[in-house]
Amino acid sequence: MKTLTLTSVLVALLVLISCKTSFTADDRSQLENLQKKMSQQGFEFEADVVIPFNTQALNNVANDLLIRSGNSLSRIDVQGDDYSLKIVAQEGEFALPFYGERRISGGYAADAGFNFTADIINIKSNINDKNGYISYQFTTKNDVETLDVELQIYQPNNVKLNINSSHRTFMKYEGRLKWLEVKEE
Repeated sequence: MKTLTLTSVLVALLVLISCKTSFTADDRSQLENLQKKMSQQGFEFEADVVIPFNTQALNNVANDLLIRSGNSLSRIDVQGDDYSLKIVAQEGEFALPFYGERRISGGYAADAGFNFTADIINIKSNINDKNGYISYQFTTKNDVETLDVELQIYQPNNVKLNINSSHRTFMKYEGRLKWLEVKEE
C-alpha cells in the first residue's frame, strides 16, 4: 500500500513539473518590445471584466441584482461598455466602473465610478520574469482620493488592471491593450 501511495505521489509530481510553463528568452524579448512601445506611444486598456473586492455588505446588496444579468459579484462582464483607461505620456484618462464599498467619505457625487483625467506620477515599468508579465505601476489623484494603479501585461490581449484606492475597496479589471494613434504635429 505504501509503494502505491509513493508511486502516486511521484507520478503527480512529474505531471505538475512537466505542465509548468517556462518563461523563455523569446517571451522576455517580446515583453521588452512591448514595454518599449508602451514608453513611446499612448495606449488604452479596454475592460472586459470587473472583479470587485467581495465584502459581506456588497454581497447582500448586489448578488440579487447581478444574477439576473448572468453575472455574479465575483465577475461582472462589461465587454462592449466602453470602459477604459487611456495613458498618454504623463496623463491618465479613467472611465471605469466601481462596484464596491467606499471606506472614507468622498462627498455625494452622482458618479460612483473612476471617471476623471489626471497626471500620473511615480511610473515604474519592469518585467516580472517569475510570472511572465510587464508590471506598469503609477500613482494618481482625483479630487478626493489617491489611486495606486498596476497594469499586469502578459500579452496585449491578456491584461489585468489593479486599482488600490485610499477611499474605496480594491478593484480588479481584466481586458486588453489597444494602441492609440500617433498624432503628427
